[in-house]
Amino acid sequence: MIENETIRTMLTHRSVRKFTAEQPSEEVVDAVIRSGQQAPFASQLYSVILSRKKKNPFGAPLLFTICVDLYRLERFMALRGWKVVTNDLSLLFFGIQDAAYMAQNMVVAGESLGMFSCYLGAAPYVADKLAKQYKLPKRVFPLVQLIMGYPAEEFPPRPRFPREFTVFKDQYPE
Repeated sequence: MIENETIRTMLTHRSVRKFTAEQPSEEVVDAVIRSGQQAPFASQLYSVILSRKKKNPFGAPLLFTICVDLYRLERFMALRGWKVVTNDLSLLFFGIQDAAYMAQNMVVAGESLGMFSCYLGAAPYVADKLAKQYKLPKRVFPLVQLIMGYPAEEFPPRPRFPREFTVFKDQYPE
């Protein structure tokens, strides 16, 4: 298999749940966020809330709440006198893709800078609580939370299914 620094970073990915107390610099945080913003978006239907509270899950110095953001789209369309002419389901799917791509780019960027992360998938199930906590307007939906920081634990990546179980040629097998 061909390898380079980016591929090695991706192949050694692991979800970390113990972090040092070291706070990433603003320059590092900015690089992670800017890298997320360079994801291949459909419509840039995302917003990110950054929390640096000491009570972040697993003691992580950074907690990103990555949201599907239809509010901003509708707001700037209205300011221009335009109307959104697609349905909510299409916008939701585009927003989910945009937010997920943003998050994954942030993970790869963080790991390239020595930080590791863990996705917290409960955000949709506690959306009302997060909306109140972060004062999210209607039509902004928290899709995923991502904790990030410098790891205080070492372990190998978890095994993945063999390729023949997940990649099929031309059609799905029986």
